[in-house]
Amino acid sequence: MGGEPFYKAHWIDIGPDRMAAYRDGFAWDDAAAHLYDPAGIAAGHRVVDFGCGPGKVAAVLAQLVGPDGHVEAIDINAAFLDLTRETAMAHGVADRVTTHLNDGSRLPLADRSVDRVTARNAIMYVDDPVATLSEAHRVLKPGGLAHAIDGDWYMMVAEPLDHDDWRAVVKAASHACRHADMGRKLHQAFAMAGFQDIKVKISATADLTGRLMGMIRNMASYAQQSDRIDRERADEVVSQMDRALSEGTYLVVSPQFVVTGRATG
Repeated sequence: MGGEPFYKAHWIDIGPDRMAAYRDGFAWDDAAAHLYDPAGIAAGHRVVDFGCGPGKVAAVLAQLVGPDGHVEAIDINAAFLDLTRETAMAHGVADRVTTHLNDGSRLPLADRSVDRVTARNAIMYVDDPVATLSEAHRVLKPGGLAHAIDGDWYMMVAEPLDHDDWRAVVKAASHACRHADMGRKLHQAFAMAGFQDIKVKISATADLTGRLMGMIRNMASYAQQSDRIDRERADEVVSQMDRALSEGTYLVVSPQFVVTGRATG
């Protein structure tokens, strides 16, 4: 992995179990549609899907832009891009999706060439959010929109865990994410990248069914890898949440910051 920091390396090289989970996840549903509504993606748009993952969103975006539009799907993981092409083909939109292996430090697109740049849970992993958003500004046409969705690990709620135990896991796991509090920092990053008319929304839905247990397990695993928390303490956090799920007392909330900004002329 070329000596890349962990927050980047674990997306470049994804093990088979995680890849299988990602292949099955990332579904487009009403909640996803709500998060993407502020981007205002329309027929004929050329859209960048930065951090496209397995390509399920890119395929939907390709349907939204129609035959006169196009989607530039960008990710740091080559296997994700293979899946993106497969998904686009399965949805009958392969001719509207182009994939790019890229980390966001320099987008492989011309100045003022796209209408929208969107990124979901991706800016929090880049080396320099302002630099990546500045690249988005560069490739956007004047008046085009950048649209980012990111979480904030320190604002997550995991009941009925003791607050100190949960915060200890989050802090120990933060090496897996370049900017664990990216959600709250998106507004500032957009402003520093030159965007105007910046709008911020926060979307939060309570998970009562265990949908986010995979995320909790991943965070506990990352925490243990950091050696910044006792393995037993991290294991107990997962065990408590498993018990809570079986007993009907489980509740997890992961707020998503939805930020849009308009490119200047």
